[in-house]
Amino acid sequence: MPEQLDKLKELYEEWSRGDYSRSDLFAPEIRMESFGMAESIGADGYEEFVEVMRGWLGAWERPFTVSAEKFIESGDRILVLIAWLGRGKGSGVQIEGQGAHLWKFREGLAIYCGVYRDRDEARAALEAE
Repeated sequence: MPEQLDKLKELYEEWSRGDYSRSDLFAPEIRMESFGMAESIGADGYEEFVEVMRGWLGAWERPFTVSAEKFIESGDRILVLIAWLGRGKGSGVQIEGQGAHLWKFREGLAIYCGVYRDRDEARAALEAE
């Protein structure tokens, strides 16, 4: 999966600069769900994925950044250990944290993104499939 890995690395490079405009990596049927987050997020399909991301990012002052710390490949899946940094709109409180994104691919496009607050839970999900 070198092509998907390269695309994910580019995506996270853009996200680390606060640029969330990339769209060429996502399948029309992409599904997203979250685990262990204060507020559950999920989406079925690209349009809903974009709306959920737009809404979530809208709660943060710019730039809100998500950086990749490590990529772990397993078959058609890639686990990305991430760190984020942002300041809440309205509150002005700066938040930083760590988590993971579990991506699944089919025909070169992302069909699934699992958003995990707990990295161990994300690693277990990667190993379970």
